[in-house]
Amino acid sequence: METRIKIYSYRRCPFAMRVRIALHEKKIPFEVIEEDLKNFSPELRALHPEAKVPLLVHGENVIYESAIITEYVDDLPSIEKKLMPASPAERAQVRLWTYWCNQVFKPDLDRFKYGTARFPEGECQGIEMKMIQHLQKLDAVLFRQGHLVGSEFSLADVHVFPFVRQLSRIQPEPEFMAKFPAVLKWRDSIQQRRSVLETLKK
Repeated sequence: METRIKIYSYRRCPFAMRVRIALHEKKIPFEVIEEDLKNFSPELRALHPEAKVPLLVHGENVIYESAIITEYVDDLPSIEKKLMPASPAERAQVRLWTYWCNQVFKPDLDRFKYGTARFPEGECQGIEMKMIQHLQKLDAVLFRQGHLVGSEFSLADVHVFPFVRQLSRIQPEPEFMAKFPAVLKWRDSIQQRRSVLETLKK
């Protein structure tokens, strides 16, 4: 199998960030093909049934959906520590955090960020309180153990971090963020990881 991995990506896409962070964490070489979200390349369209980023190509393997890609990356040979915990219970917790992020947190984040410019008014009512409740959920866990699953950095942190970062980068930064010190400490710590600095490098 060809060893060089190709990632069809978009630099600011949080889903694509997940994949690049995982690859940098595992110190696996890869090539990035930067996509235009308004005009995807013919190559991406031919490989992805929904024409989205991220997409990983590794020899004959074509893999999409960011959380599936990161698990694939984690299973590749590497001298670096596994990002998926060993115990079945903790592995399930990683996948539950990912599900929550994709299906609950991200949709509410979009409604908070874009408001009625993109969503019906009814869907935006009470959205700030929902974001506060989501941060309360995160803060309680992070205050207790420092990471989302157990005491060590895992794919749960990889998967949720880009979306918390997206929330904190709204201008002006939401005032309620300051009420969640464990979330801010976790966010700031992850932002200083080599893998994240490499991912965010322009």
